[in-house]
Amino acid sequence: MTERQRCVLQAIVRLYIRTGQPISSRLLARHLRNRLRVSAATLRTVMAELEEMGYLQQPHTSAGRIPTDRGYRAYIDSLVGFEPLRDEEQSLITRELQAGDDYDTLLQGASRVLSMLASAVGITRSPAPQQLILHRFEIISLSSTHVLVILVFQPAVVRTLLLESSWDLPPNTAEQLTQLLNERFAGLPFATVLRAPALTDVLSALAWPAARFVESLWEQLPSLLHPQGRLYVSGTWQLLRYPEYASAERLRTLTLLLEESSGLLQLLSQYEELLQHQPLFIGIGRELRMAALYDSALILHRYPLGSSYGVVGIIGPKRMPYARVIPAVHSVAQRLAELCA
Repeated sequence: MTERQRCVLQAIVRLYIRTGQPISSRLLARHLRNRLRVSAATLRTVMAELEEMGYLQQPHTSAGRIPTDRGYRAYIDSLVGFEPLRDEEQSLITRELQAGDDYDTLLQGASRVLSMLASAVGITRSPAPQQLILHRFEIISLSSTHVLVILVFQPAVVRTLLLESSWDLPPNTAEQLTQLLNERFAGLPFATVLRAPALTDVLSALAWPAARFVESLWEQLPSLLHPQGRLYVSGTWQLLRYPEYASAERLRTLTLLLEESSGLLQLLSQYEELLQHQPLFIGIGRELRMAALYDSALILHRYPLGSSYGVVGIIGPKRMPYARVIPAVHSVAQRLAELCA
């Protein structure tokens, strides 16, 4: 693109984000009168050039232009100028995400804050369990038939499991098992803990009923953590404010995706490898290769959790205010990193 074409594309994207209406050459001329001293006729020529290049489209014959997915991509990659968060926005993040909150509360709060800041759907995903490092087991005999198992992962994830059995596990046996399992597994990735060779090694050192208890425990360990991480979604109602989702069928399809966590987790997993190498991902419309999101954009940012990482992000219309939303997503990810360090 020439400098004039870049200037026109940037202005059209910004105006369309603000108004949601196709941008006419007359409106564009007024908007750019201090930057480009050219006529509306000249601007129509530039807009036609950008349309031929695939950056703009004309929804109706007599209408103005709107950005295409390629136009948004060019804007995000080289034309957007980021805006620092306002003091009240930064205060909201600090107030809603506080030290001392348990991990699940933090992630639910992060999705809620993202939704409030972006006026869109906020999402957070905990680290996938294979990334988590097991810190320790705690096995507590509650009665002759009930045993509480607590798993603590580094640095802040805790999961509990209540096992009911027909055999008696005395308190001293529970203490011995706690010591043995911590000696064998503390400091290892959860994926290693779950493997059969690791279990076989432990069982060979145990007598019944302790061996039967450990077998039962290992059968249920995978249920503690979703294989792709746990998902938190807030603000689905925010979509109602955008004309892009005025179609009942379009809104229904997207809402089903957001409410069915398996589909959304599968979508996020597609960018797992990419987020290992870069902190930020932005997908626009058809780039996401999912029909339910053709009118939407997805912004994801990783946050570290010890040696693993989770994901925070936004789902909203393609014309979301990227200059404000991207810094907001970054700030929430940064806040989670600080609190989970």
